[in-house]
Amino acid sequence: MTIHKRYTGSDRATVDVLTGDWVVAAAHLRDVMHDQRFTPGYLTWLYDQNPVGDTVAVDICDDDDEIIAHGAALPQRLRKGDREALFVLIVNAAVQPRAQGNNIFATKIIEHIPYVLEQGCIGGYGVTNERSTVPSLRLDGLGAHLVSQLPLKICPPLGTGAGVASYDVDEQFLSSELFEEVAGQLDEHPAENWTQRWTPELLRWRLSRPDVRYAMHIGDRAVAITTKSTAWGTPVAVITKLLPRRPWLGTVSGRELVAAACRHHRAPSAFYAGFNACVRVRGVSVPRKYMPSPLNLMFLTLSDLDPASFGFDIFEFLDFDAL
Repeated sequence: MTIHKRYTGSDRATVDVLTGDWVVAAAHLRDVMHDQRFTPGYLTWLYDQNPVGDTVAVDICDDDDEIIAHGAALPQRLRKGDREALFVLIVNAAVQPRAQGNNIFATKIIEHIPYVLEQGCIGGYGVTNERSTVPSLRLDGLGAHLVSQLPLKICPPLGTGAGVASYDVDEQFLSSELFEEVAGQLDEHPAENWTQRWTPELLRWRLSRPDVRYAMHIGDRAVAITTKSTAWGTPVAVITKLLPRRPWLGTVSGRELVAAACRHHRAPSAFYAGFNACVRVRGVSVPRKYMPSPLNLMFLTLSDLDPASFGFDIFEFLDFDAL
């Protein structure tokens, strides 16, 4: 379910919008983001079908009731040690160029924080590119703090893929006994810092994204989720998630998973963005100046959590909405 609100500039009032009415928001996001993935169907999946809680989505209009900004917060369940809590993933913060620089989110989006607080959310996080992270590390006036820059590695297949079985993820696979069995083993590793709770229900929803085809690579000690892309005209396997199976202590080698992904996608190398305290990935780090869109992980406290000490054990593409 989604709590969809629209601030009308002409009446200076906030009105409810029917759940599933994403035509205007999708058109706005395509226009601002220059990204064709933003369709009503995509937003229906991302917002309305999130199994964790009620998404809060807000449209902001000007005096002519033309949308000039949109943003959303998706409840996500994280764990750390023996603690579990709700957070929100902040996505699709998009402001028309003519309205940028006015701290629209600080003045209007912040008014909708009670809707996530009512669900028990204690913090928010999101990923921005460097153009959206102002020098003081404040995300459009909301007071978000930089957690980490997301590194990018190019990973050659150093192994053979031995012991790893690869499967294309489709509706049949997501409803299979194999998926249910493996997905039920991926949320048992110890977590010193915060990490996403990957229940079978959440993973099934995340892998049902309408515009991406995923593959799952199942090894004895860990699992990889990947997709195929191209870079400089060459196919690459993009590693979107690495998760240990069962409660392994220490780090697990991702060598054979990377090799299996490259073999499955017929790619000479793999790209990996993010960090993982449980699965080790070897590769060549790409300097930020050569990244087409360097990414920053930001955190916003909604409770007594200290932003200065907040951190993740694992944060990768599948933990947000990039792929």
